[in-house]
Amino acid sequence: MVNSGQNQSAQLQRSISDFGVPPDIRSGLARIIHSSVPLTLIAVLINSVALSIVQLSVVAHTTILIWFCITNGLSLIRWGLYLQFNKRYTLEQAPIYWTHLTFIVSAASGLTWGAVAIWLFPEDSFVHQVFTAFVIAGMSAGAVTTLAPLLSSVCAFILFAMLPIIVRFFQVDTDINYAMGAMSILFTVMLLITSKRLNQTIKESLLLRHEQVLAEKTIQYQAHYDALTNLPNRRLIIGRLKQEIARSIRHKHIGGVLFLDLDHFKTINDSLGHTVGDELLKQVASRINQRVRDEDTAARLGGDEFIILLAEVGDTPVQAMDNVMNVADQILQLLDAPFQISGHELHVTVSIGIALFPLTETSADQLLQQSDVAMYEAKQAGRNTVRIFLPEMQKTVDNRRATEKGLRRALAEDELELFYQPQVDADHSIIGLEALLRWNHPAKGIIAPNEFIEIAEITGLITQIGDWVSNTACRDLSRIPAGRNLKMCINVSPRQFAETVFVDKLKEIIAMAGVNPDNIQLEITESMLIRDIEAAIEKMQKLKSAGVSFSIDDFGTGYSSLAYLKRLPVDILKIDKSFVLDIDKDESNAVIVETVIAMAKHMQIDIVAEGVENEQILNYLKDRGCTRFQGYFFARPMPLNSLLKQFPELNRSNRDANIIDMRPS
Repeated sequence: MVNSGQNQSAQLQRSISDFGVPPDIRSGLARIIHSSVPLTLIAVLINSVALSIVQLSVVAHTTILIWFCITNGLSLIRWGLYLQFNKRYTLEQAPIYWTHLTFIVSAASGLTWGAVAIWLFPEDSFVHQVFTAFVIAGMSAGAVTTLAPLLSSVCAFILFAMLPIIVRFFQVDTDINYAMGAMSILFTVMLLITSKRLNQTIKESLLLRHEQVLAEKTIQYQAHYDALTNLPNRRLIIGRLKQEIARSIRHKHIGGVLFLDLDHFKTINDSLGHTVGDELLKQVASRINQRVRDEDTAARLGGDEFIILLAEVGDTPVQAMDNVMNVADQILQLLDAPFQISGHELHVTVSIGIALFPLTETSADQLLQQSDVAMYEAKQAGRNTVRIFLPEMQKTVDNRRATEKGLRRALAEDELELFYQPQVDADHSIIGLEALLRWNHPAKGIIAPNEFIEIAEITGLITQIGDWVSNTACRDLSRIPAGRNLKMCINVSPRQFAETVFVDKLKEIIAMAGVNPDNIQLEITESMLIRDIEAAIEKMQKLKSAGVSFSIDDFGTGYSSLAYLKRLPVDILKIDKSFVLDIDKDESNAVIVETVIAMAKHMQIDIVAEGVENEQILNYLKDRGCTRFQGYFFARPMPLNSLLKQFPELNRSNRDANIIDMRPS
């Protein structure tokens, strides 16, 4: 924007032409000139009357009358053009022919005043000659102030008005007339120079104002529209939804909100790259726009979530529901056709949630929440389908809001707690502890993370919770005398890992707790890594150089880790318990586990098997070469004090005391 403005400004400064400037600025120049027309015509009338009266004694009356009629007749034409311009182009952009008209009229006006030196120039009266030159010079000077916005027009007026009087002075063979001619030439040159400078100043001023308007429009657009798809964003759709709710109440009709979420978009985005993902979102937005009416609004909330606001879909709930379902079905059909992007043929489905308004007293935010809940119901129903928000779904909305409010209180009032589950080696010795989050709710008791982590992620509270977990786990490790020989395994959330300050923050937490970074192991998921593999590797390398190790949690549940695994500085793979629990009964699970173990051995990466609940599973894993285990067979997760009581050897600092036999007695 800045460079573009500077280039345009330089171009204007170099250019004498009034026709090469941008249309908006050319229109502005024309408006400035037309705004001064009334004052100009008054000046023409006064000067023409004064000149005619003074010249009556030395010039033929018929000649004066003809000139006077031509000059003021032209003024009438200019007045008519002025009225027409103001009627049509006060706010709108004026066509270029108005610039041509202004040039023609200005040149004609200059000719009428130049004709004074031909028709009304008395050869025998120097006093009248000087008065004639004075009037023409005054009109030319006035033209500088009124016609300078269009340089071609003011130059035409000045030259046509001044050149004849200069010639007439030189035709009279006297020294004083020669001097008057020379002074008239100097005066004309000064007028032209002044006109050019004033013209440049006016153009630059208009250009600056033009750029400011464009900047304001850009800021306004960016505040209300999505940069990728050019659809309205959350702020704008919320505003329009509030308006439509008020209108629907006032006019007693029903509107609808459709919440769209692409199915498995993350798989496409992660496997084919963000460029393909972004292009897919733009094409999806384009198809959605094909269906909405002028009175409807399609918006992008972020990620792969879209909103369609249907302004008026019926007068009764049944009619409205039928019409909204028809629109939703059409959206499903629109997106059913394959997308062609960068040589890939992509097939995309969408889950749609619908909420109608104003069936109950709901706000714009509540309507979005209701349609969001209905969309999740569509996901649960198998995706690529539509669900309408029902009153009983409000319980889900209320539970989410209550959970968010409770989590904020939990952080403020120290209701969160860490439980620890041991990890053991092949000799059944404790080699590590996994820190597992629990919410010690004052009314509900201990709540497992699967009941609140998703809401924490959505609301952004997961970052604060993650920081609390890291701080608490490191402090607890410092309390364990045998901790110098244990790995403290800390789970990291995707949003927490994505923070730009994550590495520095973790280093500070470790330093403040006074523990050895070599004893800290971060557990991350496959999906976290492939979102931005290069950034993930960079963060991991920085922490690895400080002594922190990494394990991939729930390995095998993702879809593309094998492609990146050899590049990642990973120390441990944790086989997900869903594969381990039925390993002795489910042949496919057994194949997966054996494959992961073999692959890890080949890559010299350790394995931890989660979900070891009985001796049969343990022996099966040992026979396949697994040497690290975690599960109920050894110990359930428990608070730190309970852990230290159950395993008193952890209170001893010497290495031999840390070899704890975990086998049941």
